[in-house]
Order: sequence, then C-alpha cells, then structure tokens
Amino acid sequence: MDTARYYVVTFMVAMSVIGIWIGGPWAWVGIATFPVLLVLDVVLPPDHASRSVRSAVLVNVPVYLHVPLMVALWGAMLFRLSQWHEGVLSLSGGELAGIILSVGLMGAVPNVPVTHELMHRRHPVPRALAKVGTTFFMDPNRDVGHRLTHHLELCTPADSDTPTRGQSIYSFMWQAAYGAWKDGVTTSLMALRKRDLSFFHWKNALYVELGLSLGLAALTAAVSGWGGLAVAGGALLFAKLLGEGFNYLQHYGMVRVPGAPVRLHHAWNHLGAVMRPVGLEITNHIDHHFDSRHQFYELAPRVDGAQMPSGFLCFVAALVPPVWERYIAKPLLRNWDLNFASPEEQRMAMEQNARAGWPIWVEVHNEAKSRPVAAI
Repeated sequence: MDTARYYVVTFMVAMSVIGIWIGGPWAWVGIATFPVLLVLDVVLPPDHASRSVRSAVLVNVPVYLHVPLMVALWGAMLFRLSQWHEGVLSLSGGELAGIILSVGLMGAVPNVPVTHELMHRRHPVPRALAKVGTTFFMDPNRDVGHRLTHHLELCTPADSDTPTRGQSIYSFMWQAAYGAWKDGVTTSLMALRKRDLSFFHWKNALYVELGLSLGLAALTAAVSGWGGLAVAGGALLFAKLLGEGFNYLQHYGMVRVPGAPVRLHHAWNHLGAVMRPVGLEITNHIDHHFDSRHQFYELAPRVDGAQMPSGFLCFVAALVPPVWERYIAKPLLRNWDLNFASPEEQRMAMEQNARAGWPIWVEVHNEAKSRPVAAI
C-alpha cells in the first residue's frame, strides 16, 4: 500500500488523457478530480505514518511515467484542437472550458510535485525530464532558481517563493512567477560568468527555456491554429497560476534571519491522507528542506514542526483572503510566533504584522517564550 498510493498521480493524468480524447463532457474529467480530492483530504484523518517501501523501482514508476503521460495529455488536446481548426468537428464553449481547466489542473497538480521531485535528482535524465515537465506550466528553468535561490533564501525577503503576512494569493502568484523567471535568468548568467563563458555559449540554460517554450507554442500553432494556441495558452496560464497558488501555502508568513540555519519551523507541513501521495510527499516540506537529496518516499512527516490543515482546503480558503486570514493564517501564525519563532524572528514577524495591519500579539503576550527547536 505504501507504494501503490503514489500511482494516484498516474491515474489522474491517465483519466484526463482519456477524457480529452473522448471529448464532450468527458473533457471535464481532469478538473472533476479536484473537488473529490478536496473532500477526501478534509474528511480523512491526517496521515502521520512514515513510508515503508520495499521496491525503489516500483515506487518510482509513477515519477518516470508522468512526463510521457503529460506529453500524451497535450497530444490528445492538440488532436482535438486540430480537428476543430480544420472544421472536422465543432467544440462547444463548455468543452473548451473543460479542456483548459483539466489540462491546466494536471499541469499543476500533480505535475508540479512530480517535476519538483525530478529536478532534485542527481542524474541528468530525471533533470532533463523535469525541464520538459515544467514546460507544461510555463517554467522550463524553474529548477535553476529553485535549487540555487529558494533553498538558500527561504523565509527571507530575498526569496520570491515566501509570501509575506497580509499578501493575497493573487499578488503572490505573479510575484512567484516573475521571481522564478528572474532567478533563472540571473543564476544562469552568473554561472556563465563564473566559467568565463560567453552569453552565446551552448551551455547557456536560457536556450533550453526559450527552445522548449517557443517550441511548444510553435507546435501548437502549427497543429491547431491561432484558436488552438489561445486554448492551450489558457491551459498553460491556469497551470502556472494554480501551481503558484499551492506554492503560496508552503512558507506563508514565516520569517528567518538571513544566513541563519534552516530550522524545524521554517516550512508548513500538510499531512493530509490525500495531499501526501498526490503531492508526492512534498507536503512533508521541512524534511525536504533539511536534505533535498532524500527521495520523496524517504521524507519523514515531522509532526513536531509547523502544521497546516488540508492543503486543498487551505488553497480554496486562500482564494477568499478575509476567510484565509481570519480562520487559518492568523491563528496559525500567532501560534508560530509564540511557540516556534526566535526572539529576532518574533521582532521581524511583528514588523510584518504592523505593515499588514494585523494585531501585535507578541507584545501583548510577551511573557511567552519561544520553544527550542532542532536545527539542521
């Protein structure tokens, strides 16, 4: 069972491929998985168990099968759009919406967690697969900035993947998207300078980003015309914003002194029974930051760290900022400030509270002392 549960990511994408291929109302199969996963993740008890995997080969099948399935999903979409472009069939507005939403959802969940796993592998093949997979949410060079910026600067102002208190999910989506692109560009150019290589050298990672992105756009336009390109572009944009929306939950409102060690309380964990396998255990988030060399099934659910409820529920709540702040963000961050944060982090946190117009609860309860936490 500890291995079989991860095949849910394969099942989700495979069903979406079939739905897009058949067409009509079946185009909605992919997006229809979201409310099902949401309800199950909320009603099932949290999963705090460590995994016991007997076969590293079998548990990795969903990881390496995922990118070919995403290619198949896009192939099914382009086939339908090409028939639409050639006038062989007509696609209703409802079917086009189903295509955009289903392909977009699969481009974010489970695509973002799977490609995240691949980009952290130490072999060129999975890293190359990650480049292809991340193209389906408009970010072929996400691995560059993620590994070399986010993992060093998390919970500091230098990290575009850390939203500040009071920042809405809508503002963060664009911040994280632009920040990842900027980090990828600057890091790639710095790598060339350090090796005394020209901008035009073939090792410039920007060529990979441009080649994959423009290649996908050119193929889509050639096969399905401008109308098909608009539909595919909508799916890409939806995948990008949805992926950054889930990214919003990983370090929301947390602070860390720049250069200080990463500690147990510097990432939120979402240990839902559904979120863990669908997210390929990336929701055991702080253990991943402790050692990114661990493969997904090796990550320990740190129940002694900072916890959030269901990631699906948090995402939906974040879409309504007043609901998100009142019922989830403020109560959890108040507990984080009083029971996890160091004195310097408490000071930094209260500065963010002041800027966001939030209560200054550490001054009111200044007798509370921070609980010692383990450092890496």
